[in-house]
Amino acid sequence: MKASRSPITHPASRPTLGPIRTFASRLLPTLAPALASLMLIAASGASASGTGRIDVTVTGVSSAPGMVGCALFSSKTGFPIEVKKHATTTLRVPAAGGVATCSFENVSPGDYAVAVVHDTNGNEQADTNLLGIPTEGVGFSNNVIPKLSAPSFDVCRFAVAAGQPTKLSIAMKY
Repeated sequence: MKASRSPITHPASRPTLGPIRTFASRLLPTLAPALASLMLIAASGASASGTGRIDVTVTGVSSAPGMVGCALFSSKTGFPIEVKKHATTTLRVPAAGGVATCSFENVSPGDYAVAVVHDTNGNEQADTNLLGIPTEGVGFSNNVIPKLSAPSFDVCRFAVAAGQPTKLSIAMKY
């Protein structure tokens, strides 16, 4: 079987790109700054309109050792008890100096609630006594103070707007 060969064309018969190259070499330096500016504007607009950030400052943290756990919930399902199953995001930060800060990044716009616990013994849960009353410090968004049961998502709920930082302060209760 014979291999097929493509016909060889003479360089003079090939189309030239001279005029196109000349046009591009003149146009690109002129357009490059404008294109770069448009890309920056588009990028900043995309991040500003997309997601937000939630910064939670937990005050009144006791001098006891351990970690402060922050749980972000996007619905009432499991709030505030079933953190491992239903929290959107959880963070653990050192409990030091009376204040702890949890920052939730890339949060979609919507309604949320936060529950915090000072996990003094490191077992990664909010310990309770026989009656279900917390034996470690706890706190909730909107600084809701639980009465006879855990607070509801609705009373702890706050809104996150697109591209806007949300700052919360939660006072720890022991």
